[in-house]
Amino acid sequence: MPKILVVDDIPAIVDFSKEFFEDAGFDVRTADTAPTAIAAQHEFRADVILQDLNIPGGGGTHVYETLRAEGDNVPIIFSTGKPETLGDLTKMVNVSALRKPTNPDVLMAEVRKQIAARQAAPPAAPPPPPPASPAADERPMNPNPPPPPKFPR
Repeated sequence: MPKILVVDDIPAIVDFSKEFFEDAGFDVRTADTAPTAIAAQHEFRADVILQDLNIPGGGGTHVYETLRAEGDNVPIIFSTGKPETLGDLTKMVNVSALRKPTNPDVLMAEVRKQIAARQAAPPAAPPPPPPASPAADERPMNPNPPPPPKFPR
């Protein structure tokens, strides 16, 4: 079951979004401030976050910056009346924006797109181990040996 965290300080939007996504088979958590959104994500680990840009406690960008600083690259969809105030989205990681009011079909399509992209992304590979230094008796052979000596004829 996909998990979504809905963050907005307008109760009617939260209630609609919760019912809308639950009816579509999502596990839904909600928050109404930046600090409660961050705490909810720590506990819930949503597959995607749908949030308003202007929320109390630091705003939606505070949630984004905090989660990214912690290494959480969960997709975040900003739902706002002024998406242009976000700036250059190409400089942000796993972020998209939708203008309020949002058509429910467009909203669901964007949520599903973000979840699919996250699931398709390969997990971060651990760094390779450092090369072991060979012991004196285990030195590798020189792949380019010197030429044989030339003897006079």
